[in-house]
Amino acid sequence: MGTEAEESARGLADAITRGDPDAAVAVCDPEVEFLSVLAVSGRAYIGHDGIREYFDDVSSAWTEWRVDVHRVAEAPDGRVAIVMTMHMRGKESGAALAQRTGHVWTLRDGKLLRNQPFREPERALRAIGVSPWE
Repeated sequence: MGTEAEESARGLADAITRGDPDAAVAVCDPEVEFLSVLAVSGRAYIGHDGIREYFDDVSSAWTEWRVDVHRVAEAPDGRVAIVMTMHMRGKESGAALAQRTGHVWTLRDGKLLRNQPFREPERALRAIGVSPWE
């Protein structure tokens, strides 16, 4: 079990894998700003309604959307880096994709507030001062 901040980041990843927008909203601040590296719309999802819209967008394009978390680390300033592999399967094409990504989350009162996505996950760890090889 990690810190409260680490568990919030893991909680969002778990909610995505389960396709559970209510669980995602539960770990997000009401003013959350979420950017997804692989989202359909390519824009920020704002607030709890935005998180629900993200889930709608995902289910409209993918039959599978699963997150394998490899590492979660908290910085002394409270930000959290998460490194993961996202697995997707296209709804129409059936094509399977997998992409390693990373995010750095800023939190407020233990809830996810704002993220910065990274296509190179090691950069997320470095952004909070953590070695990718620890």
